[in-house]
Amino acid sequence: MNDYFSAERIGDTLLSAFKGVMVAPNTYFAAMPEARDYRNSLMLLCIYLAIPALMVGLATGVIGIIFILPVSLLFGLIGTWMWAAYLAWAARRFCGSELSAAGAFQICAYSSAPLIFSWIPILGMLAWLSNLYLNWQGLVSHARLGAGAALLIILGAFFIMALSLAVLAGLLIYAGTQFGVDIPSPSIWF
Repeated sequence: MNDYFSAERIGDTLLSAFKGVMVAPNTYFAAMPEARDYRNSLMLLCIYLAIPALMVGLATGVIGIIFILPVSLLFGLIGTWMWAAYLAWAARRFCGSELSAAGAFQICAYSSAPLIFSWIPILGMLAWLSNLYLNWQGLVSHARLGAGAALLIILGAFFIMALSLAVLAGLLIYAGTQFGVDIPSPSIWF
């Protein structure tokens, strides 16, 4: 039986939750109980986000810990909540799933396990990619979405972000040229 994270038993369940998601995500997500609230998921996510923030903070000193830890927790929690809200909405809207916001947040919190390695330069990018893979695995195994539908939901968000950035960049370039700002040649950007 899989031992899922419990805020009441952090010491007993944290490592088993980490191991379960990292070693066998399909079976772990498939057997995961439905989230009734945010309590356990929120605590687990805070732990996963605090570890890299503390490592970076320790490398930069006391000021780094005082600033980096609360800021990274704040942005990490807000970003994860927004991502979970999008996943729940997209699963309901496009797939007819009954995935709740708390259930989507639970998937996102457990999927954040690789992010404890995000402070390591090369592993950081791999950690973010494996986080997305685990999000996909959670949507397929726990929310019971089709593999293609789950992939389209995740890739759809990146398409929207890329399109938004392109529009924003275009508007900034256009506004800059209207006010006489010289835009450097793209050949010197890289």
